[in-house]
This record gives sequence, structure tokens and C-alpha cells, in this order.
Amino acid sequence: MFKRFGSKTDMLQEVPCTIRFLDDVEPLQVNFQKSVSGQWLIDHVCTHLNLVEKDYFGLRYVDEDKQRHWLDPKRPAFRQLKGTKPMVLCFRVKFYPPDPMKVKEEITRYFLFLQLRRDLHHGRLLCYPPDGNLLAAYIIQSELGDYDPEDHKAGYVSDFRLFPTTKQTKEVEQRVEELHKTMGGQVPADAESNFLKKACTIETYGVDPHVVRDRKDTHMYLGATHQGIVTFEGNKRKHFYTWATIQKVSYDGKMFLVQIVNTPGAVQTEDEDTIVINNKRTKFVVGFKCPTTAACRHLWKCAVEQQQFFTLSASSQAPRLKAGGGLFHRASKFRLSGRCQREVLADSDSIRRETPKLFRSASFTSGSRSRPNSVVKKTNTLPHNRSPEPETVKSEGENQDSQDETANSIPLEISGDQLDDTILEEPEVSISTGNAPYDPEQTTVLTADDASDLEAKIRDAEKEREEWRNPGLTNHVNEVPASKDEADSTAVPPGVAEEVATLVDSDIPTKTRRGAGCCKILTVSFILSFILLLAVILFVMEATVDNDFLGEVQGRPEVVDFKEHYYSPARNYMVDKVGFLFKT
Repeated sequence: MFKRFGSKTDMLQEVPCTIRFLDDVEPLQVNFQKSVSGQWLIDHVCTHLNLVEKDYFGLRYVDEDKQRHWLDPKRPAFRQLKGTKPMVLCFRVKFYPPDPMKVKEEITRYFLFLQLRRDLHHGRLLCYPPDGNLLAAYIIQSELGDYDPEDHKAGYVSDFRLFPTTKQTKEVEQRVEELHKTMGGQVPADAESNFLKKACTIETYGVDPHVVRDRKDTHMYLGATHQGIVTFEGNKRKHFYTWATIQKVSYDGKMFLVQIVNTPGAVQTEDEDTIVINNKRTKFVVGFKCPTTAACRHLWKCAVEQQQFFTLSASSQAPRLKAGGGLFHRASKFRLSGRCQREVLADSDSIRRETPKLFRSASFTSGSRSRPNSVVKKTNTLPHNRSPEPETVKSEGENQDSQDETANSIPLEISGDQLDDTILEEPEVSISTGNAPYDPEQTTVLTADDASDLEAKIRDAEKEREEWRNPGLTNHVNEVPASKDEADSTAVPPGVAEEVATLVDSDIPTKTRRGAGCCKILTVSFILSFILLLAVILFVMEATVDNDFLGEVQGRPEVVDFKEHYYSPARNYMVDKVGFLFKT
């Protein structure tokens, strides 16, 4: 018999893998059996780190197609990592808490601090220059302590890589030095807490960017956070949809689809033209195109997992979702595998243990510049009283860039600078590669309360409502208006109906889906009918059963003529080519 899952002995074999941490030093080598689940591997790493509040973290890897994935806790780890060479997983923050100060243990907040420090350095935590300078000063205060003119000579900040290379200029470093001088008295824990308090207020906090394109083929980055789904174009936020307004998230092929529902009085926009529907509940679909189907499936899983984690009151309420099914391929299924945020916070109150001791690591330092005497030598971030069982060794891929951030869903920029003499910096995703300053005020979200004095626009929208009911336009992308004044002063242009995609009531998307379903049914029906007709022809032409009705059918002139002029020549041709299919 065929062995689908392998023998028991084969499943007990151990497989080596490498775990990289947030400070990119001292990777952990782990051997696990083929039968263990992803949760076992996650628990093993968290035990090694002495981490109890582990629901915010996950292990990320890259498959053989260069597509990023989060390790699924419920599925066997070996099945997910099979084909990945080398087997490298990266310990990362998966769910960024809305308020980091509600996280109980300092060690958990410290790992969140390390993740945000990476995000700032690699351009993922995009923010105003003053905010970025303040965050960088907190990092310097955490690592070097109070400013000392004898130890901290001019230019000491240049030995730390705090921002992307193109944005860490001498002027920026001087400003960080000035801010560092004002932070005297803050111990590392205080500086890190202040860092977290500031970072969680930034628009790009918690954004894991995925490259997408809208219906105009504009290059954008899309991410799912605790607030909802957000997109960025260049250095500004383009769209923002809260989880309260998102009814459904799905995908079809390369198209990532978000179904938005607005209550009466809500305002949405299309480009710079404000569309107002105020008299009844509206529903429309927003579409974004991903580079590949695998990237779209990964984005869908990330989005629904973020939505369920931050919105559900209990993980038992998590529905089993399906999306992406087609005629010739299976639909993807997903269900929240762990606890939701409310359960995590409630369980944190019951933690009773001594505060774990930890060693703080130095920030990313430039190998091309000499380090000041005050810079602390980089050490591992593992807690002092971690479990002694796992052994940490240098991985075979230590001299290679980590594969965690080299997946195809994002165009990456690999830095040539080194963290130290042996380990290269792990490349990260940058929301924007330009040098223009970040200006989120250009994308202030317009709420229903801001939509005043819009009665005339409502009447205009009602007149063109029939033109908007076009079920063929399904890739509608809505842009958040720049400000309240812009929304109040913008009128609906006559040609907006041609550019607006599905902005209709719930019956229009239903008709669109029904049409697609009918096409699939007709295709399957045609194929089955053709196979049935072919079987009937073969039976009538070849059957030798002694039956009056069958003999009468075979003796009809049209059947005899069809067999003589068409069937027999085709049959003889097939017999000559593939003789074993028919017996003469």
C-alpha cells in the first residue's frame, strides 16, 4: 500500500531548523520531529526566551517559491517547511497591541520594542521627521544612558543605524543628539516605555506592507492592523477602512477584495470626487491586485487573522472562512488558531512570577564606522534565566541574508552594511523608498460627522444612482479625502459614473456573484454532457447485446451511414495509433 503520511519511524525522525531573533545575533538551532505541530515549535522558542505572553508573536518563513508565510500553529511544522532550504524561521511580532502599556510583563514589551526598532530602521514605521528623531533619541537613551560630554563625543549617533540609509543624514543625527541631551534620568525601561507610547500613535504602527496595485495600476502598499485595512502610496496614506465598516474580506485569483458597508450618513470617496449616499445602507467592493495568487492568499490570511484577533470577544466565536475557490482549484480555508486579544489581556492578569531578567542588546551599528567607547557591545536579548535545554549555535546560513524578508509579495532593498563581522543585516520592507517627508495630514479620515451642508450633493448623487448601478465594474478603489474642507467643497462631476466601480446596494454584488456561478455551472454541464454523449455513441456503435430496441437503433439508415462514413474511419485510425485501446 501507498504510504501517504510516512511510517511511524519516519515521523519520529528529527529535522534541524534555525531560528533568528529580533536582534539578529546568536541564532538558535532547533531539532524537531516531523510529527510535531507548529505550536510545539512556537512554544519551544517562547520557552527558550522565557516569554509567557506569546500570543503577540509568531514564526515567519519563506517557502521554495519565495513567498512569506506565518507558521500555522495547528498544522505539522515539517509539512509547512518541507522544501524550504535552508529551514530558517524568524521570530517576529505578529499582532501589534493597540496599547503596548497594557502588556503586563516588561520582557514582552521589550521584544515589541525590538520589533519597532527594526521597523523604524527599515522604513516600515514611517512618520514625521520630528517623531522619528524623538523615537531615535529614546533608542539612544535606552542603550547609552544619560548624555555625558566626556564619553559621547560629537557624532556619536552616527555609529547607530536608526533610520534607512538615505534618511539618516548628519542633520538628523545632530537633532537626535540634541534630543538625547534632554532625556537625563530615564533608565532603559523608562526610555523604552516612552518609545512604545509614542510609536503606537503613529499611522504606520503595526503595518506589515504588501505590494498591491489599484484599478489605475498605481503601485501601493497595503497592510492590516488592529484598526483595519490601510494603504499607502508614496509617503502618504491613501485609504483607510476600519474593521467596523468591513463586512467581508476575500480574494479571487490575484484580486484582494474588501466588502465595505456604510450606515446612512456615511461618506466615501472616489479619487478626489466625493460621493454621498445618505438615505439608506450602502455596500460596495474595493479591489486590489497582488503580484501572484500566492501573495494574494497570504494577504487574505493576514487580514482575516488580524480582524479576528482584534475584534472577537472569544476565540470560540471565530468562524471558518473560505475564499479563492474556483472551478479547477480548491478554496482556501482559515480559522483563528489561537486566542483573541481580549482573552490574552484577561489571562495576563493571572500571571504570577518574578520579573524575568533580560540583557538588552545594542542597536544596529554601522560596521564601516568606529564605535564609540560608550557603545555597549551587542549581546543576546535572551533573558538571563532562560531555559538551559536548547543550545544556541551558529547556523549554516549565518553569512547569508535572512530569507524572512525576501519574499515576493514585497520588493525589498538589501543593505550591504553588517551588524557585526559575521552576520549580515536582515533586509526589511520599506513602505516608501523616496526621500519626501511623511505628511499624514493629507489623508485625514473623513467621518460622518464631518459631512455637513451636503444636501445638494445628496440630491445629485441620487440622480446619478442608476448610472452607478453597473455590476460589471468590480475593481473599485476608494480614496480617503484630504480633509474636511476638501470633502465639503468637492462636487460630484458628471463623468464620475464611468470611473466608479461597484457602489451599490447589496443586491448588485449578489447578481455579480450569481453570474460568475452560472458560468461555472454551464461549463461543468457542457463537459459532463459531452462525456455522456460520447459514452452513448460508443455504446450504440460497439454494443452486441441481443436487444430489440438496441438492434432497431443500430439498423436505422442514419446510424448505419454515420458508422460507415465517420465512426469506423475514426475508430480504425485510433486502433492503428493506439492498438491496445480497442480490440478488433
